[in-house]
Amino acid sequence: MGLENLGKIFDSLSRGRHISNVDGDLFESLNKAPDEYRSIFKDLGFELVASSRGFYYFDGSGGRGLSGSVNRIALFVYIFIEHSADQGEGITDAVGNGLHRLSAMPHLSSDRYRKYLKNVGVETAENLSEILRQMDNMGFVRKIDEDQFRFLPPVYRIIDACEAVIMANTSEEEVENE
Repeated sequence: MGLENLGKIFDSLSRGRHISNVDGDLFESLNKAPDEYRSIFKDLGFELVASSRGFYYFDGSGGRGLSGSVNRIALFVYIFIEHSADQGEGITDAVGNGLHRLSAMPHLSSDRYRKYLKNVGVETAENLSEILRQMDNMGFVRKIDEDQFRFLPPVYRIIDACEAVIMANTSEEEVENE
């Protein structure tokens, strides 16, 4: 069968990483034979998902103690999107606008955002830096240095989840108001 990089791909995906085109050989190997990898991983109890946005991940994996991290990552992205929208910038433009600086992020600049972050144990710039490191490890961003980063296509998995929550909350509010 000759599946290239099988061990490396499994190791990355099972740790919660999202593999996209920036992952070179791993991504190319998956792209060459996604059905074969999906079959092997299914036999091991994992569901390989190929996103239409151009990345791969294990659905429901990465659980090994990541729930708090996932909440912090989702909140980081949510605040970024909300702030961008308040500035009149669309999600695609905000995410796709090249390099971003952690030091310029709005997360610790307002009482409201600091309150949200405090609820998930984030209170300092060092905490934000740790979130960015986790996002890099999971394939959501590519860190350029300690302050600069670029969003990668897998971040849309978080954005889609945030939008689903917003839509569900909007629907619930509409039902309550009827």
